[in-house]
Amino acid sequence: MSKQSTETEEIKAKDDQTAALIAAQAFIVFSAIYWFMQLESVRELLELAYG
Repeated sequence: MSKQSTETEEIKAKDDQTAALIAAQAFIVFSAIYWFMQLESVRELLELAYG
C-alpha cells in the first residue's frame, strides 16, 4: 500500500466515525425529547383522571 492510499483510508474511516457519531447523537436527542413528551402526557392524563 502506498502512503497516499493509507492516508485516504484513514480520512474515510474518520469521516465514517464522525457520521456515526452524529447519527448516534441525533438518535439520543430524539429519544430524550420523545420520552420527555411521553412523560408529560402521562402526567396530564393522571391529573385528569385523579385530579
